[in-house]
Amino acid sequence: MHCKYNIHIIDSVKFAKDLKTKPFVKIDGEHIWSLGYETKPFDDEYEPPENFPNCCGYHKSIVEHIEEWLSRFPDCCESHKKLKTKYWFNKDNYKFLPSKVVNELSYTENFIARNIDSDLWYKNITDYIEYSIESFGVPNIGGDRYLANLEHWLKNTEPTDFELPENKREKLLEFIEKLTNPGKKVNTDLNILRTTFQKWLKTFPDLPFFKKLKEQLKGKMPFNLLLYEPNHNRFTGLTKAKIRTQSELIEILINSTKNLLGAIDTPKLLANRLISDKEKYQIDILNEQHKVRQKQLLVDYSDNEVKYVKIIKKWLKNEKSFLSELQPLIKNYNSMPKLFTTEKREAFENPYLKVFLRDKSKIEETASLISSLQSVTKANVTENSEKDITVYPAKTYTVDEMITEIEIAVDSFLTGGTLDPVFEDKISSLSEKGYEDILTHIRNYGKNLEKFKSLYDKFDEEGFREFFLPHLNSISKKHSATGETFNKIGKTDILIQDENGLNVFIAECKLWKGESELLKAVDQLLDRYITWRDEKVALIIFNKDMKNFSELLTKTSKKLTEHPLFDDYIGPTSDSSFRYKFKHPDDSSKKISLELIIFNCV
Repeated sequence: MHCKYNIHIIDSVKFAKDLKTKPFVKIDGEHIWSLGYETKPFDDEYEPPENFPNCCGYHKSIVEHIEEWLSRFPDCCESHKKLKTKYWFNKDNYKFLPSKVVNELSYTENFIARNIDSDLWYKNITDYIEYSIESFGVPNIGGDRYLANLEHWLKNTEPTDFELPENKREKLLEFIEKLTNPGKKVNTDLNILRTTFQKWLKTFPDLPFFKKLKEQLKGKMPFNLLLYEPNHNRFTGLTKAKIRTQSELIEILINSTKNLLGAIDTPKLLANRLISDKEKYQIDILNEQHKVRQKQLLVDYSDNEVKYVKIIKKWLKNEKSFLSELQPLIKNYNSMPKLFTTEKREAFENPYLKVFLRDKSKIEETASLISSLQSVTKANVTENSEKDITVYPAKTYTVDEMITEIEIAVDSFLTGGTLDPVFEDKISSLSEKGYEDILTHIRNYGKNLEKFKSLYDKFDEEGFREFFLPHLNSISKKHSATGETFNKIGKTDILIQDENGLNVFIAECKLWKGESELLKAVDQLLDRYITWRDEKVALIIFNKDMKNFSELLTKTSKKLTEHPLFDDYIGPTSDSSFRYKFKHPDDSSKKISLELIIFNCV
């Protein structure tokens, strides 16, 4: 489709000002004109009847009626009379209309005949009718004549060369009726819709959970909320969508408010230390309560908009109530002694760190754990007035980066206790409880890492592996975790063995490089590293590239089911880990438990 549109700007000064001050500038259709475009039959086998359109009385009469109407045009009706006031109007430009109308009808009749039996008959035919109507230009002069004659043909003609079922005839007539009588036009001003959305966004409290949402959408227009399902017309090459009204948008925003607030699990955020300063959070809630009350007094909300304001007010009230009940427990919790503290020091301009443990009985084990961390070059137990640990950073790490890694590792070690995974009776295999305990430690340790971008930004696959190994070694006295260890025909990233040297757990660490690389990682894990006795494994993925983590989780969890050795999908075990059963590559009667764990390190 090639169509040239002309726009007549009456007040160019106002138009230029609107372009600078408004997100959307509306141009009245009265100031746009086009003579349309030439259409084609969309069927290589189409041939017009001999001597067309003088081939029969029907087509000949169509041309005669259009010529008679054109002789009166534009004085044929009040609407067309207004065209004479337009500087661009020239009646001679419309001499082609009699032949165009009859050609469009012939093309459409042929198209209906060719497509009426296809599965997508309705969309194909109605899209072609729309394409034909729009070819008459703006204003649409002659399109109504085409549509009226098509309606007459559908109502009164019984085709001889194809079958036109009655139910399909009725549906096409209903479509034409809607085009002819579209009903009351609804005013959908995009500027009003944008203002409504931004007002809703500003009403949300300035709390951490909403920060990203407000930053991403500030000043923007979410068209997925404003538009109904779009329809692409392959003939015009255009995609159209009906715009929602303001009241329809507000209903969506009310539901969105409920969903957003319902997704916030405050106890979980507190437990995971994502709300670190609980007393400050309580003060923030009080401040936001006041702000929302003030906004309701000062901002001009409509009756419908007040619904989502009330929902937010109730949510804030509930948060305040929860925190007030929690406050005595928070004070008791904060008054409990810390298990360890750190203190930065410097000697001869060389920085180092002191680590003080409350329980001195664990100081040797803790020092051993710290010394194995990537960011640490040396950790010594030192005797002063009391025993402590002196720690020196590795060359490529700052003291602050070292502190981050030490605090993650030591906190997990001191609060987690020893694991000593349980074996099944009589056979050397890890029990389900032992397997789940190891995976729980990996999940929790990795989620802690996600909070420290300055640390994980330095990591490649080897760096991530080295970050996990010291912690995996610290969770059991009877097992050892090693990296890059030969097993079968390759070096696996993480291998946990018991005190007799028997494998109990194998894991492979990979950076996210796309779905195809994911299946290759499964191949590598199953074909190269798994022996006949190995039954419990994990694939750990670190995402450093893909921004939409939810989409990555969906794609990744489904992709593993396509592997030829896939046997069963057990389901999600956390918000970013999934359990599967795979057939053993060496023995299809044996099954392997495979855990897919994904961490977001963008």
